[in-house]
Amino acid sequence: MKALAQALACVVALGAVTAQSDPGATHFVRDGALEDARVTGGSAEQGERYLRIGGVGCFLRAGRDLGSGSVRAEARLTLEAIEGTAASLAIGQSHFGFDSRSRTLFVEGPLFGGATRTLGRTQDHITPGEPFDVAFEREGTSISVQIDEREVYRGEIDSVTALGSLQLRPWRATMRVHSFSARGDLVTPPSPLDEDALWISGEGGYHTYRIPALVVTPKGTLLAFCEGRRRSQSDTGDIDLLMRRSIDGGRTWSPPRVVFDDEANTCGNPCPVVDATTGRVVLLSTWNDGRDHESKIIAGESLDTRRVFVLRSDDDGETWSEPEEITADAKQEDWTWYATGPGNGIQVRQGPHRGRLVVPCDHIEAGTRRYFSHCILSDDGGLTWRRGSRTPEDQVNECTVAEVPGGRLVLNMRNYDRAQRRRQSAVSDDGGETWSAQAFVDALPEPICQASLLRTDRGNRAFLVFSNPASATGRVRMTVRTSADGGATWTDGVVLHEGPSAYSCLAVHEEAGVLCLFEAGNTHPYETILLRRPALSFR
Repeated sequence: MKALAQALACVVALGAVTAQSDPGATHFVRDGALEDARVTGGSAEQGERYLRIGGVGCFLRAGRDLGSGSVRAEARLTLEAIEGTAASLAIGQSHFGFDSRSRTLFVEGPLFGGATRTLGRTQDHITPGEPFDVAFEREGTSISVQIDEREVYRGEIDSVTALGSLQLRPWRATMRVHSFSARGDLVTPPSPLDEDALWISGEGGYHTYRIPALVVTPKGTLLAFCEGRRRSQSDTGDIDLLMRRSIDGGRTWSPPRVVFDDEANTCGNPCPVVDATTGRVVLLSTWNDGRDHESKIIAGESLDTRRVFVLRSDDDGETWSEPEEITADAKQEDWTWYATGPGNGIQVRQGPHRGRLVVPCDHIEAGTRRYFSHCILSDDGGLTWRRGSRTPEDQVNECTVAEVPGGRLVLNMRNYDRAQRRRQSAVSDDGGETWSAQAFVDALPEPICQASLLRTDRGNRAFLVFSNPASATGRVRMTVRTSADGGATWTDGVVLHEGPSAYSCLAVHEEAGVLCLFEAGNTHPYETILLRRPALSFR
């Protein structure tokens, strides 16, 4: 992710001029001390007249955003190393920074015309261990970036565009921030997301919370799950499965508790499903050795492989059984990568397969980079499991399943065809055993990301509800849509969060209605996991 460049971006600031002494400047960091800024997702250490920050998920966010008028932001920074690192200054969804892999400065994002552009050699402007000044300036429709008062970029933008958040991101670098300030058209940032958050990254002993899942029990209890990533934002390493309960429709919640932890290994991809007949909640999850990365697992070079586990609760999530491995039943021997969900599964309501539990999954076949979706099935309330057939075509993985009237199942899938940034779908007339009619869904744009699909009945009509970051270019704009015709057409939907957002999970509560648990932030999608109630119209 080129976001690495952010370290420089920190400098979002305006020309080097010494904002320290500028009486018209708003100071975010002065003489190394925080004044109007906050650090999220990483480490911060106070030094002698500098603030030392680092960590892949770390951001130093200014306490004011940049508006649509003229503005100048500046920072004085020191990078302890450049080789093997990367950092950037982030302005809204755009970045100015450097990447040691290419040994160049770069700009990218909508503010800089979309595509990544290189700006010359990093070492020509920055020396490890020595302070330098970075500045960003907008005057009318003209923007520029300077290092030590030398202009390295100039371009034109829409004059009515508000620039958004201003932050430094050390990414793979360790950054000393001596000063950070701005002046000009500064605006109050959006309200914090904390009031809707079930989990806030950096709190509770975890670096990052990701991968939400949500179900409702027959008694009306809401169970929310996520991954607690101990030491970084990474998809691997020490990751636990966490849960919170609500017995009042999501108004109040129990404290978080761990339901699956295996020391420093990865316990993730929560995918709960409820048996409405017995009330049992079945939680599917995948495991891997915390030292193994996805690329090694796919290549067959890992210390272990991806394994599949199931946990069960017969008391609305109060207690859980010990994790039971079902890898042999769920996964073929020639599959390398494997993932359950994430999100939730369903129980078939109608037809010859009524009562079957269906959990969406994905996998990669050994010796290939071919992603496929499939489902695992249980006809005895989650005691035993077997796998169904994969989708006819590849380039799909994380998926979500729903039932339409008559017992037909619809599988909605994350699409890896970068030339067609929209979801794919397939259908099953045998309860998830096989899939056919795989096709793109033109009405559902996506940036290559997980999504959620469910069915809800209103009177004698069945509706599908779908949530995802509705953008073909980035993980932003979390949107919930409805379909009254089994997914043939979709409404424009309700936007729950315009800013950065990613994974989501939908559920229906008898009193609270449709609920959406999703990842969102003001700076990046993984700041919080929020619960919101979209104001949907069912017609």
